[in-house]
Amino acid sequence: MYSLLIAVLAGGAAGLIASLCGVPHGWSITIGMCAVLAVVIAISQIIRIRIKKINAVIQNVMAEVQKKLTVKQNQFMRKPVGSPKVMMQILEKEQNAGIRQALEACELFTPVFRWSFLLDRQVNTMKMAFHYQLREFDKVDELLPKCLLFDTQAICMKMARMYMLKQDGVDKFFKKKCRKLKEPACILPYSLYAWILVKQERSDDAFKLLTDAKKKTDNEVILRNWEALANNKAKSFSNADLGEMWYALGLEEIKMPKVQQTYRYR
Repeated sequence: MYSLLIAVLAGGAAGLIASLCGVPHGWSITIGMCAVLAVVIAISQIIRIRIKKINAVIQNVMAEVQKKLTVKQNQFMRKPVGSPKVMMQILEKEQNAGIRQALEACELFTPVFRWSFLLDRQVNTMKMAFHYQLREFDKVDELLPKCLLFDTQAICMKMARMYMLKQDGVDKFFKKKCRKLKEPACILPYSLYAWILVKQERSDDAFKLLTDAKKKTDNEVILRNWEALANNKAKSFSNADLGEMWYALGLEEIKMPKVQQTYRYR
């Protein structure tokens, strides 16, 4: 990292100059250490401001997208265009265009990578989430090993991809990343993992998992699914009521309401 290198050089120069000026050896070392600390703080502050500005650009892009989507939705409510599926596709196209703009804005971070520790992995996590929303799973799989999997959304995306690719290790990954999560962070990971267990015909394990989840949250979806498994009704298990945060994982498609046609008879 450039910031640490510059700080060490500045500290060494400050200590050497102090020593050449007749300052006692102990005080010269202290001056050098203080110089290192001062340079690190100064550079960190500059980098933090730069990162904050780039984040603001990305947030503005996504806020503008959300604003456009809201306008479109209101228009569709007043004057529907085609079927619900067609309107959903129009909204999705609008959203995807905004996500691609946000991905382009992520490239602004690149010159800062060498100045900030782990920033590249943080940005990779953000880009991975954007590609996931675009359903560009080849790029998601490419970025996942280079991500920081601390955020609940990123953790769930990793678990979902492991299930999609039929990879081993989902159980171990969940225990490592999710066992200590508390409400509300635990809701989606526990619901997702229970869904995976049900799909793997491990309903007993899913029941035990949701029994554990009940100690952490009183979320209605978790309680309803626990009751379904308690009554041996695995087919009634559903995470649909989690809404967008569930469907964003791409494991199930949103069920479009059927449009009933009315017929006139003469």
